[in-house]
Amino acid sequence: MSKICAIADLGTNTFQLLISPLSEFRVEEHLQRPVGLGKGAMEEVILQADAIDRAIACLIEFRQVFLSKGGNLENFYAIGTSILRRASNAEVFIHRVLQELGIHIQIINGIQEAGYIYKGIRNSLPERWEKTSLVMDIGGGSVEFILFKGHQVRYRVSLELGGLRLKSLFSEGNEFDLSIVTDLNAYVSNEMIPLFDACRLYPPSVLIGAAGAFETIFDLENRSGYAPASCELNLAVFLQHKTNLDALAYEERVGYPGMKAFRASIFPYATFLVEKVLRELEIKELWFSSYSLKEGFWFTELQNPSNQP
Repeated sequence: MSKICAIADLGTNTFQLLISPLSEFRVEEHLQRPVGLGKGAMEEVILQADAIDRAIACLIEFRQVFLSKGGNLENFYAIGTSILRRASNAEVFIHRVLQELGIHIQIINGIQEAGYIYKGIRNSLPERWEKTSLVMDIGGGSVEFILFKGHQVRYRVSLELGGLRLKSLFSEGNEFDLSIVTDLNAYVSNEMIPLFDACRLYPPSVLIGAAGAFETIFDLENRSGYAPASCELNLAVFLQHKTNLDALAYEERVGYPGMKAFRASIFPYATFLVEKVLRELEIKELWFSSYSLKEGFWFTELQNPSNQP
C-alpha cells in the first residue's frame, strides 16, 4: 500500500483536510468543517477559548481519519493562514496541538499562501491555458489574488479583506445589510488600489475563484453535489443569485437553495468582492476551481520525491 499524506488548511472560518497518496495526486478524502477559529478574534486579534476548543476537536477528527487509513503523523501537514498569522496567542494554540495531537502547525505568510493557491489552481485548469487570468481565494481573514498568464505570475498579493474580517467592520445587527454597502465599498476600494493598478498593466480576461465561497457560487448554479477540478460559471446566474441573496435576512439566506448554512452569514461579503473585481476590471468570464491551498501544497512540496519523508 502506498504511503499517504494529509494536508490540513486551518482557515479563519473553515478547516479543510485533503488525504492523497504521496506517489501521485489523488483525492482519497476531503473533509470540510466550519470551525470558526477567527470568531470573536477579528478586532482584538486574540483566539477565543471556545474557538480553540472547536479547532482542537476538529483536528482530533482529522487525525483519527488519517490514522484509520494507515497514515503516519510525519506525513500530516497542518498549514495556518490569516488568523494564525495575526493572533497574539497563536503560539498557545500551536503548542497545544503539538503536545496533545503530535501535529506540527506551519504558519505561512500571505505571499506563500498565494503561491500555493496558484499552484493548485494551475493544476486544475485545462491544458494550454494561456488567458491572462486573475485568481481569487476568499477566506475568513484574507483574500489572495494571483495574476498570471501561461505559467508566468505577474502579480500576487494577500489582502485582509476576508468575509469575517469585513463582517467585523461593516454590519447591521451583526449581519450583512444593504445599508452598509456604501461604507463597505469605500473601504474595499482603497484596499484594492494596488491590485487594480497591477491588473491595469496586465488586464485579465478571466476571474478564477478558488474553493471557499466559490464552492457555494458553484452550488447555487449547479446543486449537483459534485465539483469538477475546474469549470466555467454562468456570470448572469451568479449576479442574479447575488441580487437575490443581498436582499434577504440571514434566516432567509440559510434556507436559500444551494446555500451552505455555515457560509450564509459571510457569503454576501464574498459576493460583494467578486462582483466588485468583475466590474472594476471589466471581466466577462468567471471560472471555478475546486483546487486551492491544499492541492497547491501537494504539487509544490510533495510532488518531488526528494521532499517526501
